[in-house]
Amino acid sequence: MNSFTDQLLQQHGTLWQAMQQHPFVLDIERNQLPDAVFNRYLVFEGNFVATAINIFALAVSKAPDIRQQRWLIGVLNALVDTQIAWFEAVLARRNINPLDYPDDLPGVIAFRDGMFNVAKQGSFADILTLMFGAEWMYYHWCARVSAQPLLDDDIRHWVDMHAEEEFHQQARWLKAELDRAALTLAEEEKQRLSDLYAQVLQWEIDFHSAAYLSGGEAR
Repeated sequence: MNSFTDQLLQQHGTLWQAMQQHPFVLDIERNQLPDAVFNRYLVFEGNFVATAINIFALAVSKAPDIRQQRWLIGVLNALVDTQIAWFEAVLARRNINPLDYPDDLPGVIAFRDGMFNVAKQGSFADILTLMFGAEWMYYHWCARVSAQPLLDDDIRHWVDMHAEEEFHQQARWLKAELDRAALTLAEEEKQRLSDLYAQVLQWEIDFHSAAYLSGGEAR
């Protein structure tokens, strides 16, 4: 029998493929991503990392045992010490002023607020579903794209961070923990999480599309 997460991937294969083949992903893979789009994305994604810190902090508070809390605290440390520091450095290196790229677009707001509100109001299984949806998807497209000779050093580094084994371990941990949590859930609850997983993928699609929503770059 397929695991719960494998069932999610099968049930929502169309949305999964839509994100794997998103113009943002394909433009990176083909070395065609406009600088303005990547700069805008860096502002949006950097701001979301701050939201992700809050989401994982909520996961720590809702985790059922110390084993899970210990892992999640490690995730928080990586977000604070590695990713936030990287965003600070890359914005400075590319001379990006976040005020030039306001993140009040519908796709950005829906992703940021949707993810945080579910984490705040929902269960530990809800948070696992959120972050499995985001990180399993991200690892797979980055692993594929990292095989290409990416010319922009900042794009290369960003992709490599999400294709390396440490990030893969994090995505696998979320997958395994969600499968573990699903063992005790009723079918109605599993269906609710399936719907949530689909929503996360759609939020991701709209979030990445928002990076194009300026001038002639709209997709």
